[in-house]
Amino acid sequence: MATLEITLLFLGSIIGAGFATGAEIITFFGNTNMPTWCIAIIIGLSIFLIITSEIFLFYRTSPSVERSKFQCSSNATKFLYIVFVMIYLILYTAMTAGVRQITNNTFCIISLVISIYVTLHGVQKLSRINIYLVLIIATLIVTTTLPHLQDTTTAFTTSIHTNSIIKLLKQGIIYAGLNCFIFPELIIKTANKYSKKSFIKAGFLTACIVSILVFLILTTIQATHTQTAPIPLLAAANHHTTLIIILLAILTSQYTTLFAIIQRLNNTFSITNKKPLLTAVIICVIAYIISLTGFNQIIQYGYPLIGIFTCFYLLISFLMKFLQFLQFRQH
Repeated sequence: MATLEITLLFLGSIIGAGFATGAEIITFFGNTNMPTWCIAIIIGLSIFLIITSEIFLFYRTSPSVERSKFQCSSNATKFLYIVFVMIYLILYTAMTAGVRQITNNTFCIISLVISIYVTLHGVQKLSRINIYLVLIIATLIVTTTLPHLQDTTTAFTTSIHTNSIIKLLKQGIIYAGLNCFIFPELIIKTANKYSKKSFIKAGFLTACIVSILVFLILTTIQATHTQTAPIPLLAAANHHTTLIIILLAILTSQYTTLFAIIQRLNNTFSITNKKPLLTAVIICVIAYIISLTGFNQIIQYGYPLIGIFTCFYLLISFLMKFLQFLQFRQH
C-alpha cells in the first residue's frame, strides 16, 4: 500500500499539463529519429535513475529531515530559494498559457483568481484531490490512445541510429530531471512515513507507468500525424471529455504551484509573509503577461532549463555528500 501511495504522489508531479496534452513529449522527442518503444524505455530508465539518486541523496530518518537540503550559508540558501521560485514560476506560467490556449483570455483570468483564492484558503486539500485526478488522467490517456494502436508497425520497425543514441540519452536525463524536479521535497517530507525500500519500489513502478504512457502518446501522435498540433493529444482525441479532464489537471496544478511559489518566497523574504494577497496577485500578473508568449514556446525553452537545473542540483548534492563522507572518515 505504501508503494502505491508514493507512486501516486510521484505520478501526480509528473502527469501535469505538458505531459497530459503531449506537448511536453513532442518538445523533447518529437524530432528524434528513434522508434517510440526505444524512447519510452530511455525515459523510464532515466526517471528511475533520477529518482534512485534523489532517494540516495535526500532520504533521511533523523530529525534533520525538515532541514534544508543544502547545508550552506544563509546567502547561498536564499539564492537557491530564488532559483526555485523562478523555476516554479516557469511551470506556473506554462500552466496559465495552457489554460489560455485551451479556452480563452477571460477563463484564464478567472483561473488565476481561483488560484489565488484556493492557494490562500486550503491548497493542501486540493493537492490530495490531485492524486485521484492523476488516476483519471492516466485512464483517459490510455482510452484515448488505444484506438489508434491498431497499426503499430512503425513503432517497432523504425531503425535505431547509433548517432542518435547519445542525444536520446541526454534528452532522457534532462526530461527526467524536469519531471522529478520536486521529488526531493516529497522524499524529505514523507521520509518518516515510508521506508527507503518503498520509495525505490515506487520509483520503479513510476518509471514503468510513465514509459507505457509515453509509448502510447508518441505512437498515437505519430499515427494521427499531430506532431505539429498545438496540443497533440487533444488534437488526436478531439472530444470534450478529454478537454475537460486535462483542463482540470491544469487548474489543479496551477493552485499547487502558486502555493509552492508563495511558500518559497515566505522563506526568503519577510515582507511576503505580511502581504500574501498582494504577493499572489503580483505573481499572477507576471505569469499572465509571460503566458502571452504561448504555451509551446514556454515549454520549448523553459522546460529544458528546469531539467538541466535538476541534474546540476543533484550533481552538486552528490559532491557535497561525498565531501561530508570524506570529512567523517578523517574524524
